[in-house]
Amino acid sequence: MAYLALYRRFRPSGFDGLIGQDHIVRTLTNQIFAGRIGHAYLFCGARGTGKTSAAKIFARAINCLSPVNGSPCGKCEVCKALADSANLDILEMDAASNNKVENVREIREKIQYPPVSGKYKVYIIDEVHMLTTEAFNALLKTLEEPPKHAVFILATTEVHKLPSTILSRCMRFDFRLIPTSLIAENIKKIYNEIGKEFDDEAITAIARAGMGSMRDALSIADICVSYKETKLTYNDVLEILGATDSSKITELIDNVLHSNTGSALETVESLTESGKSVGVLCKDIISRLREVVLCKTCKSAQKILELPDDVYASIEKVAGVADEHRLLRTIEIFSEAEGAMRYSVSPKIILECACIKSSEPEADYNIDALMSRISALEKALAEGGFARGNGGESTPKIVPLKGEAKASAQGVPTREASASKTEKNNSSSDFEYGYDDIPVPPPEDDFGGGYIEKPAYKSINEQKPIQTQTASVRETAPVSPAATAETPAIGEGVSAGKIWGTVVRKLRAEKQIVLWIACQEMTAKLYGKTLKVTANDDAGFNAVTKSSNLEILSKIVKSVGDYDIEILKPVDAAEQKSQFEKDVDEVKKTFGEKYVKLED
Repeated sequence: MAYLALYRRFRPSGFDGLIGQDHIVRTLTNQIFAGRIGHAYLFCGARGTGKTSAAKIFARAINCLSPVNGSPCGKCEVCKALADSANLDILEMDAASNNKVENVREIREKIQYPPVSGKYKVYIIDEVHMLTTEAFNALLKTLEEPPKHAVFILATTEVHKLPSTILSRCMRFDFRLIPTSLIAENIKKIYNEIGKEFDDEAITAIARAGMGSMRDALSIADICVSYKETKLTYNDVLEILGATDSSKITELIDNVLHSNTGSALETVESLTESGKSVGVLCKDIISRLREVVLCKTCKSAQKILELPDDVYASIEKVAGVADEHRLLRTIEIFSEAEGAMRYSVSPKIILECACIKSSEPEADYNIDALMSRISALEKALAEGGFARGNGGESTPKIVPLKGEAKASAQGVPTREASASKTEKNNSSSDFEYGYDDIPVPPPEDDFGGGYIEKPAYKSINEQKPIQTQTASVRETAPVSPAATAETPAIGEGVSAGKIWGTVVRKLRAEKQIVLWIACQEMTAKLYGKTLKVTANDDAGFNAVTKSSNLEILSKIVKSVGDYDIEILKPVDAAEQKSQFEKDVDEVKKTFGEKYVKLED
């Protein structure tokens, strides 16, 4: 007799051998006991989860004269007749190769004939999603109202490709991925039956490689039987699967997490030169990073992973010193690299870039990378990594740049001197952390600088001579640098630009950064006690007019000079020109055209 593959040799003959699908077994056996047999069933799920096996068991069970616990007895005349592949009561059709409308029409013609030995004539159509649209249409009516003796069982791995008209006519059963523990238990049972010696870790590795598919796992187990006559070990399975050396992967991840970029790249180079696929290597790295995360966050990680003790010990060592946020970011980086490899002609470069990026978080601005850097700083602070000054505050050590020592000897101010001077000049500043890099507005003696005020028609009271105001300011006592950060007194004759500049400056001081950014590009005009501000664009207008932001802005304007504020929408250039032309026409009408002359 020809050799049968393990997945064929040990295909279940009853529902008790269908592993990991208890919810489906219970439903089908209850239907058999109650005699409520449907006319159309749809079995969908991932490959190797038992769809075809369940269909064959169910087809024999509904015809069996004396089923045992819902499964065919295998001893009665009907069961013996159906065991023959040449029987006419259970017909299997592969829709991948028989997907035309003619194949479906042939079924429609033959379905009228009654079964030969059993009660039902069962049609099992595998990979039903491969049927053409015409074939589906030809099947619709027969599927909805077949003869009483006919039962359809459709099986597919891609249920989303089936028309809704087919789905609505079937009882749907979703097959789940089989747990690794159940796959491992079944493989052990089979190995014991065929007399194959094995390590438990090796069986677990085979089961994990199956990824929820019993057929895939048994195919790998079949290869392992032929690979080695003696006892099967964990390393043997890794060699068969083409997986990367476990210790090398752990070493690479350890170098990445400790920012040893050069060592990590050397490990990648040695692994690729030994013939390892870059894509497989990247997957192995991601898998090992997952194991490190589990070891870091889960108390029962060893039970979940089921790794050899020495492998788990090395992973635990890496996890003990790793930062959680950095681990998560590293997984994201390598996952992105894996996706990018599919479209790259140089996948090795992408993998090397992923190693560099993950080993140098200071170059990454992702939130997890930033959190990792903050955690490192907090750890250094807790361990006394910063020197303590006389005031008890942490004082980081400042390392001079190249040439600073030389510059200092020549009398040129160094970074420390510049920093001291800057700190003195900005003694009133209460800004810290995230906003220090934002440009500071101009000093108050030049407050309108940077805020362009468009010409506007002003009342006589507003048109105070600017020179008078300036002279008044110059006559006052000199203002200290600390005082320049305070809000100036807003009196008569002040321009709208100076008022608005003060408002913008106070927004900056109170750390209303969103409003501060939005208001910088706006222009202001003063009408009595009302400050009318025109937005530069719709985005700025929407940001400022938001109820919470408008309340903050109104409060600050009130504090500057007890003014009311009105936010105007940005004026379209065409509309503005049109209004100007209307104004010119009105002037011409009033004073006569000969007195009106327009110049560019």
